[in-house]
Amino acid sequence: MAKDSDALTRPLISLLTDFGTAGGYVGSMKGVILGRVDAEIVDITHDVPPQSIQAGAFILRSVVPYFPAGTVHTAVIDPGVGTPRKPIAIKSGSYFFVGPDNGVLIPAARASGRPVVREINVKQVQCDRVSNTFHGRDVFAPAAAYLASGQDFEKIGPLLKVYSDLSFGETRNIPSGIAGTYVYADGFGNIITNIHADEFGKLFKTGDRVSVIIGEVQQVVEFRKTYSDVPSGKPVVLVGSHGYIEVAVSGGNAHQLFDSSFGSELQFKKLKF
Repeated sequence: MAKDSDALTRPLISLLTDFGTAGGYVGSMKGVILGRVDAEIVDITHDVPPQSIQAGAFILRSVVPYFPAGTVHTAVIDPGVGTPRKPIAIKSGSYFFVGPDNGVLIPAARASGRPVVREINVKQVQCDRVSNTFHGRDVFAPAAAYLASGQDFEKIGPLLKVYSDLSFGETRNIPSGIAGTYVYADGFGNIITNIHADEFGKLFKTGDRVSVIIGEVQQVVEFRKTYSDVPSGKPVVLVGSHGYIEVAVSGGNAHQLFDSSFGSELQFKKLKF
């Protein structure tokens, strides 16, 4: 089985997509999976910003460590569906990953161990039919079920030595501070950056006043431990639960306040009292 012995009574498959919940896309994937294996299915989220591979990759990387060994993680943020991009499966550490070869799986797989990447052979996983626009249902759901049912990973398809990588961007030191990238905004409008708490902590300490610059908008905020450490409606910089720096607004929406887009550069500069 694709799980540690006695760790679970049923194999576990996670789903992460940008499909939303208004249509039947997620339901059809679950139907395909359950028609092939008696699995437990966990929805990580289906509200990844449409076609935002980087946001999906960040979310997946953030949650994978909290899943039991043997989980088959299936991520479908796939703007290249129907093109020559490959469907892939990865074994890394104690997890499996299934999705498109566009980088969405790689940060989570790399954080879990040493990724072994294979191209999914659609005949091997017994895809009934493969549409040009919905490989989530027609390729990735059957592949996830294949692995969850205990089939041999090495038989899912040929080994890939070259595959699409993904980075959350580089950070860089600037006078009196650090610059990074706006990776995505969560459901509360908190801006998630690629700056790890350890990097930030070398330059700032709790209570410091920080100039936050995103695009044309600049705000002077405090570096605090939690959202309510500042008055309601005020922006704040803090370390998110995932270990990366967030810009938030207590009781509000930082994404709207800064009116900027994913991939924008952020600058944090220390100010004196």
